[in-house]
Amino acid sequence: MKSCINDSRIKGLIREYRDGDGYAYKKLVEMVSSYIYNYPRIVFGADEDRCGDYYEYVLVRLRGIIDRFRDTGVRFTSWFTVVLRTRYFNYIRESRKGYILREGVSRLSLDFESDRYSGLHNLIGDGRDYSCSESGRYEEIVDMIVRELNDRQRVFFHLYYLDTLRPEDVGFLSIYLGNTPRETLEGIDRVRSTMVRRYEQRHRLLIKLNEVYRRIVYLQQEQDAGMVRAEKNRQKRLLYEYGHIRLNPSYKSIAEFLNLPVGTVSSRILRMKACVRRIVEWEAGGAPHARGRGI
Repeated sequence: MKSCINDSRIKGLIREYRDGDGYAYKKLVEMVSSYIYNYPRIVFGADEDRCGDYYEYVLVRLRGIIDRFRDTGVRFTSWFTVVLRTRYFNYIRESRKGYILREGVSRLSLDFESDRYSGLHNLIGDGRDYSCSESGRYEEIVDMIVRELNDRQRVFFHLYYLDTLRPEDVGFLSIYLGNTPRETLEGIDRVRSTMVRRYEQRHRLLIKLNEVYRRIVYLQQEQDAGMVRAEKNRQKRLLYEYGHIRLNPSYKSIAEFLNLPVGTVSSRILRMKACVRRIVEWEAGGAPHARGRGI
């Protein structure tokens, strides 16, 4: 997604806004408005009505979003893109269910490697279709996974698949780990901060996708059907690449947060993944499974 957001400029405006400069917030809104509006169009193919509704949805929450930004070295647009993805899922859920969910921790991706599946989205049949009905099914299956996992499995599930975190899950992690909610959130931020390079990769692909989208629109106006097909094929390849960048934290960061050896974390995450696959396959095919089996 092509952006005119200057990284040093917007970070400076955020500092000015936090120092009490009301005009700085107005400038922040001007800088990010186009980025917010175009995000669902570029990534999910949303129409203008949905883009407009989503823009309003984010705008009323923008102060809270800006307040959560911490300059840890990552580009603002990389961090903001992850936030917009989370908010888009929340927007879809709230549109479908008709109520406002509580603010939660930013959710990233729920992809994992296996011999047969490229990620949990594909495993549960969600693919890249984030329409209201499909998004609802995805959320239902995540809820089922959380119910079926035992407490230790659930800890590793939430920390590795940060996309699953909801406010109540932060509470669960705090109780299980004996931390305050603040300590838990700070630990989660440290875990998440290890994914800066992957954020940057996705951001670069969003820029390319925006350029391709503009090229397709131009070629359609010129009625060049052959070039339109070629650009759409390029768009598909970029979307595939975008969807297969795994936004999962390193085992080392999770190990440091939990104060465990990296080898222990690695083996427990692998077992957790196997259990998640069984749960999802059971849901899809109706085959029996044992709760917590394999851990």
